Amino acid sequence: MPLVHPSRCLLPALLAGAAACSDSGEPNGDTRPPSELNVVQVAPSSTPLLNATARLYAKRGEDREAQIFFQDESGGQGDEYVRLEVDAGSLLATPDGSPILPGDSVLIQVSVVDPAEMLFDLEPTGLKFNPVAPARLTITYAHAGGDLNHDGVSDGRDGSIERTLSIWREESLTDPFVRLSTVLTTDTDEAEAELTGLSRYAIAY
Repeated sequence: MPLVHPSRCLLPALLAGAAACSDSGEPNGDTRPPSELNVVQVAPSSTPLLNATARLYAKRGEDREAQIFFQDESGGQGDEYVRLEVDAGSLLATPDGSPILPGDSVLIQVSVVDPAEMLFDLEPTGLKFNPVAPARLTITYAHAGGDLNHDGVSDGRDGSIERTLSIWREESLTDPFVRLSTVLTTDTDEAEAELTGLSRYAIAY
C-alpha cells in the first residue's frame, strides 16, 4: 500500500417540505430482481448532465463530498442530481477488510450508469463505512419531470408512486436489489439514505 507522508493514501483501482422518514439506512428486507425494479427515468426534456462522474478523496478525519449536476439552459452548472457525503468518521475498512486509520484517504468514484435512468455506481465496491457514522447518498429526482411510471403524462398515479420511492442497493450485478430505509422529501424531490458500503444504487419503486 503506497505511503504518502504524513498520511497513507489508499488508491483502489477505478474504471474511469413533506418527508417520509424511516429508521436508518440499513436494508429493510424488501428485495427484487433487477427485472422487477422500476428505476425512475430521466425525462426526455431534461437538460443534459454537466458531469456523469464525480470523484473525491474521502479522508478519515475530514468531511468530504462529491456531486453530479445537470446542466442549466445555457450549458453551465444547473440542478444537483446526486450527492455523496462522507463524514470525518465514516471510513471504516477497505474492500479487503483492512482498517482505515486516521489520516488515511480513499479515492471514491460516483458514476451515472445510463443518462436515461437514475442508476449509479459507487466505487470501490465493498468499501465499508462506520455504521455509527455512515455516509449519506442524496438523489434528486426532479428531472423525471413528474412522470414516474413512464407513461408519458404526469398525473395522480405518479403522485401515488412518488410516496413509495426509495433508494435501492445492488451488491453486485448478479444480486437482487435491496430496498434501503429512505428519507423522502417530496417538496424538494429528494431521497436520502445512509450507506454502510459502496456498490450500485438506484431510486426506484
